[in-house]
Amino acid sequence: MGTPWSRRRWLLAGVASGVLFAVLASIEVYGDPRGADDRLAVAGLSLVLALCFPLAARYPITAMSVAMLSFPYAMLTGAEGVGGAQLIAELVLVVHAAYRTEPRRSLAASVCAAVVPAVALVWGGEGIWEFVFFGALVGAAWGLGALLRREQSRSRRLAALAAELATEREARARAAVAEERARISRELHDAVAHTVSVMTMQAGVVRRRLADRPVEHDALSQVEELGRRSVTELRRVVDLLRPDEADRLAPPPSLRRIDDLVKEVRSAGLQATSTVSGTPISLPLGVDMSAYRIVQEALTNVLRHAEAAAATVTVAYEPAGVSVRVVDDGRGAAAPGPGPGGGHGLVGMRERVGMFGGELRAGARAEGGFEVYARFPLAEGTR
Repeated sequence: MGTPWSRRRWLLAGVASGVLFAVLASIEVYGDPRGADDRLAVAGLSLVLALCFPLAARYPITAMSVAMLSFPYAMLTGAEGVGGAQLIAELVLVVHAAYRTEPRRSLAASVCAAVVPAVALVWGGEGIWEFVFFGALVGAAWGLGALLRREQSRSRRLAALAAELATEREARARAAVAEERARISRELHDAVAHTVSVMTMQAGVVRRRLADRPVEHDALSQVEELGRRSVTELRRVVDLLRPDEADRLAPPPSLRRIDDLVKEVRSAGLQATSTVSGTPISLPLGVDMSAYRIVQEALTNVLRHAEAAAATVTVAYEPAGVSVRVVDDGRGAAAPGPGPGGGHGLVGMRERVGMFGGELRAGARAEGGFEVYARFPLAEGTR
């Protein structure tokens, strides 16, 4: 209603309504076999009322007041009114004013719109019943306009709230992704630092064995020195990424610690068990940490959301990869958030699995409960 386009639309609607009212008023007056004593005065009054509609596009209260004053004008001048069309015009303008303006202003104007015509008619010889008649009609018209205004205001607030909630949900999802990526970065820095440390030690061993070959000896010395510097820098970055001392002192996550994780969950009241199939192998640190974190997140979601009594963790070592599966007997889609497509826990799981080109499935099972399955492929020679 406040934009230029909406005002233009109201103006067009007002002009169309005014034209329609003029037509109806003309049909009512000139279609009456008895006619009117002063057709010119009636035509003038009809024109004034018709102009009230486009006026209402900009000044709703003023337009309603002009329509209201047409009743005492007709009585004071002795001119015959337009009749039913005149009453319809006033009621439509009351509804419009109640819809477009504040309730207090429109209510006061509507009271006048009910009282003034009734007084004019009673003054002209009509019965006291006119107060009840106009009060009921104008009151109903004002209530309709106020109700439409309230519902539109409520719809706007709900739309704004929905947009705000959507923005907040997106912000939380982005924050969850950023947090999980930072966590993955810390763990990968640990893994890379460990790998570079091993490479540095191996370079040192080879360097000492090549004491009689100065060129190779010097090259390996440089490699060893660069390795030590790299490890130092990586450790500094890791310390910056870790938020607190507890994280620094915590044991590194690994599938070898699954039994400890299951014991912690069991102590929280969930009947959790773990099984291992295949022959355990030494996994790359990044894969090992990510697989552990997925199991940890899945069990945490079971505790928080699934209302489950039991959960089973399965770790499967395969020839070309390693997989983890967490199955519970809870409420199904409620386990890790709102189904497979939502939940910040699943966002982190997808980040971890996608980083290694793996596969993730999460969803309700036909037999009940929820299942989280993740598989990490392993390069040849990992064994």
